[in-house]
Amino acid sequence: MVLGVMKMDLSTLAEQLYFTKEAADYLNISVQRLNRLVHDNKIIPIKKNPSGTVFHIDELKKRKNELEMFDKNIDKGGKIGMFNIDDAIKNEAVNFAAFMALLDCTEKKAEPLFNEVGERINLALPMIHEDVLQTYAIVVNRNERDIRTLYEKTYFAFTQLQEHDEIIKKGSFDYPVLLAQTDQAPRFLYVRGRKSLLTEARTVALVGARKSSENAKNKTRKLAKQLGDNGITVVSGLARGIDVSAHLAALESGYNTIAVIGTNLNEYYPPENKKVQLDIEKRGLVVSQFSPASKTQRWFFPTRNGVMSGLSLATIIMEASETSGALKQADYALKQGRQLLIPQSAIDNPLISWPRKYVGLGAVVVQTSADIIRELSQNRIFKTSSLTNKNSQQSTIEDMITNNEKWNTSVISVS
Repeated sequence: MVLGVMKMDLSTLAEQLYFTKEAADYLNISVQRLNRLVHDNKIIPIKKNPSGTVFHIDELKKRKNELEMFDKNIDKGGKIGMFNIDDAIKNEAVNFAAFMALLDCTEKKAEPLFNEVGERINLALPMIHEDVLQTYAIVVNRNERDIRTLYEKTYFAFTQLQEHDEIIKKGSFDYPVLLAQTDQAPRFLYVRGRKSLLTEARTVALVGARKSSENAKNKTRKLAKQLGDNGITVVSGLARGIDVSAHLAALESGYNTIAVIGTNLNEYYPPENKKVQLDIEKRGLVVSQFSPASKTQRWFFPTRNGVMSGLSLATIIMEASETSGALKQADYALKQGRQLLIPQSAIDNPLISWPRKYVGLGAVVVQTSADIIRELSQNRIFKTSSLTNKNSQQSTIEDMITNNEKWNTSVISVS
């Protein structure tokens, strides 16, 4: 009788164990993909050695539905992209994006809790790794299955980045020093294009209304060119009106420009500026603080103004109404201790009151491009050599800025 029970138990156990080929067939995937999932700790075998790998049916069942859901994305026209999640920073970025989604909260609220989790576990391990999954489940108060499903979706979204895109973590060597000094510095920057522009020592943001006048757009184009003539990188937000005018002028003159966008890197908004964004990806730099897994929200756009100002030594408001998003950047610039410049024409406009408010808070009024260049050349921020990367060729930037002969002061009106 005992022997019969033992035979039955062994038979049952044998039915629950799958070798590699059997496991791949059960999951309806290739052996190569199964091996990749094992390598990434997304499927955990009960035994793995040179003689073979053995899986338990419970582990395979747990993963089968999730893989089918993952593959539905591919069936709908998606496909695994060229971007590889192959280092600690990328893995942590995926985890952080999934963590925010699980908690359904902003980065500002999620980061302190994520840091606390990091005191207990390795944040570079994939969230669904067996060594950390339970910890995440307790912290976010979700079951492991929900976490696996959401992590898979997040991971898939990250693979849709372009092959040469980069993720830069705050505190790393590549993270822009100027931005890192602000409270608005995001944990991760997602960048596409010439990453070296993040180390440029001369950066000025040109911002203004989306529904701007032709006169203001024309002056923006002229000023952007003159800033470029003086070796200044033009920073803006790729919005309609003033922003895109500034970017286009820099591109047309062959000068540096950085677009700080309010979407993730794989989105193009507004649609009519897609061509300009593609051009900046090739010749300039596109920066986003939003992960490729994030769905664009209305509040993303004013939030990115903090990063745009943080990357800039000064902000110039070319034209803005009382409710313009450009004023959000003005607030950030003053909060971050950056220079804020306002055209005299805005002061003289009786229909708006914001210019006088900001002058009272420390903004400088300018009438011509010569005024702007003079203010920039005398700006203590531009003269602070400690902001430069000492390991680069920027060590002489203080001399360049304080030497007036280096500035091209041919005059255009900005009022």
